Amino acid sequence: MYVINRTRGTFLGVDITVARSSLSRMIGLYTRRSLQLGDGVWLVPCRSIQTIGMRMPIDVVFLDSRRHVVRVLQHVKPGRVIWRVDKANSVLELPSGAVRSSATRVGDVLELVEALEGIPAPALHEAPNG
Repeated sequence: MYVINRTRGTFLGVDITVARSSLSRMIGLYTRRSLQLGDGVWLVPCRSIQTIGMRMPIDVVFLDSRRHVVRVLQHVKPGRVIWRVDKANSVLELPSGAVRSSATRVGDVLELVEALEGIPAPALHEAPNG
């Protein structure tokens, strides 16, 4: 699955796994030994997370039911608990650095799609010719 930040015109992920069952949400990213930018998991439904037993820090993006970003946490270290975010409906767990590289902020609108066919991709920001 692709995660596009429509507000910023950037990608948060290009290989996002969806975790809808209780078991898949509990597993989340625990089985991953490493993460690359573009990887991640979307936990649906979800309002809180914990990183106990994880091997690496992650970025965490809480979304409401309309896919608006309601909370952003960067570089969450293993062994942490992030308590309930009342406005949240789902959570993206991403590699540390994904939030910064996509410039994602509270209030941004994200789009989650299976494929990019028929979906206008984010505008590419090119360096001016010098």
